[in-house]
Amino acid sequence: MPTSNPPSGPTIRGEGIVIDRDERRAIVVRTAGDLAASRNGTIDTDAEAGLIDEITNLVETLVGVLGRFDGKYLQLPEQILTTVMRKHQRYLPIRDADGHLLPLFVTFANGACDSNAVRDGNENVLRARFEDATFFWNADLHTTPQQFRSQLTALTFENRLGSMADRANRIATASRDLATRITLSPNDSSTLQRAGELVKFDLATQMVIEMTSLAGTMAREYARKAGESDAVTDALLDTELPRHHHDRLPATTPGAILALADRYDLLVAMLAIGAKLTGTSDPYGLRRAALGVIRILPESPQLETLTYRDGLTTAADKLRAQGITVDDAVLDTAEDLLATRYEQRLRDENVPIALIEAIRPGSENPRRADRLRIDIEHARNTAPQELAEIVEGLQRIARIVPPGTPATIETETLTEPAERNLITALSRLADSQEQRLTAWAVTAQPLAAALRTFFDEILVMSDAPATRAARLSLLATVLHSAPFEIDWKALHHLRSDTFDDIATDAVVVESV
Repeated sequence: MPTSNPPSGPTIRGEGIVIDRDERRAIVVRTAGDLAASRNGTIDTDAEAGLIDEITNLVETLVGVLGRFDGKYLQLPEQILTTVMRKHQRYLPIRDADGHLLPLFVTFANGACDSNAVRDGNENVLRARFEDATFFWNADLHTTPQQFRSQLTALTFENRLGSMADRANRIATASRDLATRITLSPNDSSTLQRAGELVKFDLATQMVIEMTSLAGTMAREYARKAGESDAVTDALLDTELPRHHHDRLPATTPGAILALADRYDLLVAMLAIGAKLTGTSDPYGLRRAALGVIRILPESPQLETLTYRDGLTTAADKLRAQGITVDDAVLDTAEDLLATRYEQRLRDENVPIALIEAIRPGSENPRRADRLRIDIEHARNTAPQELAEIVEGLQRIARIVPPGTPATIETETLTEPAERNLITALSRLADSQEQRLTAWAVTAQPLAAALRTFFDEILVMSDAPATRAARLSLLATVLHSAPFEIDWKALHHLRSDTFDDIATDAVVVESV
């Protein structure tokens, strides 16, 4: 059978087709920038990076077209206009030198065309879209946020989980419960209360029904128009953040609490009715919700005392109060999902596996885990020998002492000199609980020395049951005295991989 040769690179390029993706993207950026500059405007290429990538992947023969729209539409909130341009039409918005939106846009045709005809067609389409948006905006302004909130009863969240009003109520009450676990100022408490009363109201508006990506944005805009305080309107927007991996985070504490309550409710509710994650599929947004939690908590120092389990248990309580069955296994699954997403983030940042495992006991709040990881890395770099010494002793205890061993000191049974020495060294560490890991590793050197002597001279697993139990309890007390949520066995693996090299380097430096 005769075959034909595929067209060569020069032939393809001669037809105006750009094969190389990076080259196409550069052409998109350059062409859009030139067209914007011709009208004294600019393209925010950082903010529009996602759209630029999408255009790059859609168009192979790039022809830029500059369009305009009636300036009267600039009276609408900017997010409405840019959402219509980006999501519905894939137009690049043009801004002035101060970042304000201009009544101009850039679009791209795929191949040679009549630019005037393409421009007219796109301007007509955009005009119709903006007219619809103007209608929705004006119509929505005739209804108060509280009235929209009451209309959520007509919107079904999920048949087994009730209406969107039920979900909004759960988020509001859960957020208030979570707030009792932290220190919240009177102003923030008042803001949280009011924002909770209105949360999700914009889901009933015509604008958000038409453009769901504006949820939160329209809550802020409509609440502002209704006379709500800036603190409340900002919290309503923050509830929906982050929407995706690169989105900004809540800027207010009330908003962060509401955002967490939102995501915890989604995780527990959907898992409680049997939603499952399969492969890369995430039809219920569970991975996105988990990602939101592990992005919000590390950047919220005021929420550091909140654990995953706090949020999940609170969400489960609200669902159970609604008559929905939530097994404890659901909470375990949700917590595992959160922990997995957090550890995946660390792997993406090239954090060593042993270090990830070492901080796992403290990872129920990612901010605390991040700080502990930084402390470990600092101690490895500034006090490697001291850290190695104490890790050696603690990991040995962790391997010997069975789980559930009581942490007690039986002074009447523990009379050997090495035992008494260890008890004394332990008592002298009582005031070091607030130290960071590097300082504590240095302070704990007498304890490390006492442990070495103890293991050299004492048979822990004595044939006498009472003696064996007392020695194991003493070691359990030592382990529990370490003021850090660390897996010492995992940290010992990390020490084996890296500390020896650090110590060797130190010896070489000293010899020089």
